[in-house]
Amino acid sequence: MAGAGRLLKDSDKIVFGEFWTAKQRQGHPIHHTVSYRASFKPELPSFFMKEFLKKKNRVVYDPFGGRGTTAIQANIEGHVAVHNDIHPLSIFLASARQYVPKLEDLEKKLNSLDLDKEVEDEPFDINLLPFFHPRTLKEIKNLKKYMAEDLSVEMKFISLIALSRLHGHSTGFFSVYTFPQVSIPPEAQAKNNVKRGQSPEYRPIKPRIYQKMKRDLALPIPPFYHEFSKNNLYSLNSANSVPNVESESVDLIVTSPPFLDKVDYEGDNWLRHWFLDIQKSKDRKLSIFSNLSDWNAFIRSTLKESARVLKKGSYMVMEVGEVKKGNSILYLDEDVVRMAEGTGLVWNKTYVHTQSFTKLSNCWQVSNNEKGTNSNRCVVLRKVL
Repeated sequence: MAGAGRLLKDSDKIVFGEFWTAKQRQGHPIHHTVSYRASFKPELPSFFMKEFLKKKNRVVYDPFGGRGTTAIQANIEGHVAVHNDIHPLSIFLASARQYVPKLEDLEKKLNSLDLDKEVEDEPFDINLLPFFHPRTLKEIKNLKKYMAEDLSVEMKFISLIALSRLHGHSTGFFSVYTFPQVSIPPEAQAKNNVKRGQSPEYRPIKPRIYQKMKRDLALPIPPFYHEFSKNNLYSLNSANSVPNVESESVDLIVTSPPFLDKVDYEGDNWLRHWFLDIQKSKDRKLSIFSNLSDWNAFIRSTLKESARVLKKGSYMVMEVGEVKKGNSILYLDEDVVRMAEGTGLVWNKTYVHTQSFTKLSNCWQVSNNEKGTNSNRCVVLRKVL
């Protein structure tokens, strides 16, 4: 049972403190181009890169890549990144920032797009009209056509920005008022529209894309960013089997696995999937577990695979949390330590980063030891075999 007796609580290997800022959006704006549930702050991987990498041009790997925080921060700090995730959306979010074009080049590309061309109505449009005015929807569908035909880095970055503006809670988004991080079902949005007395108004998408690009690129990226990002690897695999990452090729792993039955990535992102033409796949089995023993088995297999790709003497950092399950609090860091036994990874230390709740935490009604995590519990493992 996770946390049974808090077996590790008195260990001198557990350190508490505020190791990085708890303030909102302190990292480079390029991190916040697009929102993504259950992502950690860029200050977290930055802290461990400074702690365990004494030279530049090392290889930093995240087997649960998410929106690409570890990969982007690695490039910002002068390292090569390996970004892996089982979800195609994650690969797009990270790889679209492998090369960050200049604002003037993006503006030129954006202005060249004719988004007012007539497009055919499609049966799926009925699911989209609770969110978008018909004219806005026409512009989005035209943009999708350009995305399919134009593979330039400028077009890919514009697509990323458009994805980030697809739906949300202010007039800066393409949609009527809705939730920014979760694509709620069309019928739920229709009910919200009635409840709020609202209907989708025409919102031209070009100026909204440009304003978001301008904000995100207001701070220049480091001049060496592309020197390292050009060598990144983007891998679409389950974290416990990543054959395209070579053995003993990685200098540091910083990652955070999905917790216990916390996030429905497929359902929460259906609008984004439509925009990127990501199809459902029976073979894509996301690692969402409600059963602790199944979660532990998956973590153990992931640790074995991580030990394979790590260089001897290198470190792996796995961020987990305190999760309430029924009437019990599960301290998943203890399970990670136990699952590491016999994998070639040994427990080095656990950093417990305590912090006040952020705006986003309050939005999700996360409270201390009740509905999520109030601390980052980062288990540090070292490869010895």
